[in-house]
Amino acid sequence: MIINRKTFIRTSSLAAASFLFPNFLSALTLPEAIEMNGKTLIILQLSGGNDGLNTIIPVKNDIYYSSRNQISIKEDQALLLTDEAAINSNLRYFKELYDNGELAVMNNVGYPEPNKSHFRSMDIWQSASDSNQFVNTGWLGRYLDEACHDCANPTQAIEVDDLLSLAMKGENKKAIALKDPKKLYDNSQESLYKQLAADHHDHDHDLASYLYNTLGNTVNNSEYIFKESKAKPTDKTYPS
Repeated sequence: MIINRKTFIRTSSLAAASFLFPNFLSALTLPEAIEMNGKTLIILQLSGGNDGLNTIIPVKNDIYYSSRNQISIKEDQALLLTDEAAINSNLRYFKELYDNGELAVMNNVGYPEPNKSHFRSMDIWQSASDSNQFVNTGWLGRYLDEACHDCANPTQAIEVDDLLSLAMKGENKKAIALKDPKKLYDNSQESLYKQLAADHHDHDHDLASYLYNTLGNTVNNSEYIFKESKAKPTDKTYPS
C-alpha cells in the first residue's frame, strides 16, 4: 500500500497513540477489573518550576523573609491556613477547599542528597526510589502491578497527555495515555487505518502481530472513548 506524505502526517498521531493503550477498553467490562469504590484519585503534575515557598508561605519564618527580601510574600498579603502557614492569594479556591476539610497540604517533602538535574529529579520523584537507585517503574505503575493481577489491562489509570510518564509504568501493567478523544476518533476513521486493522490480524513475527492487533483494538474502540468523554460535560473553565 502506498500513501502520500500528507496522509501519513495527518494520521500519524493515531499510530503513536495506539501503542500506548492496546485493547484497554475491553477491560472496562471484565469482572476481574479493579473494584471501584466511588472515589477517584486525581494527580496534577506541575512539570514547570513551581515556587513552593511562595505557594505555601511560612509566614512566621524569619529566614524565609531575610533570604527572599525581594520576592517574599507578607502575611497580610496571603491567606492564612494556620498560625504559621498561609497560601498564595491567587489560590483562594484552594483555601475554600482547605476550610471545608477537602484539602490537605504535605509540606517540606523531599529526599536526602537531592539531585540537581531536572530530568533525573523527575525520574526519582516519579519512581519513588532513592536518589542512588535507577528503576524503570513508577510508584503508580507498581500499584497497578499489585492491585490488577488478573486485569486484561489497567484501564482504571488514565494519564491525560500524549506520552505515558514513568510514574504510570509498572513492570507488567501500565496506565493509558490519551489527550484528545475526538482527535483519536477522527484519525481512526481514516481508510488507511481501517484497512490495516481489517487485513492484518495475525502475523508470523510476534512484534508485528502485536502492533497490528494494537492498531485494530484502537480503531475499534476509539468511538467508545469519544462517546464516554462526552458523557459528563462540564461548564467549568480551567486554566491552560
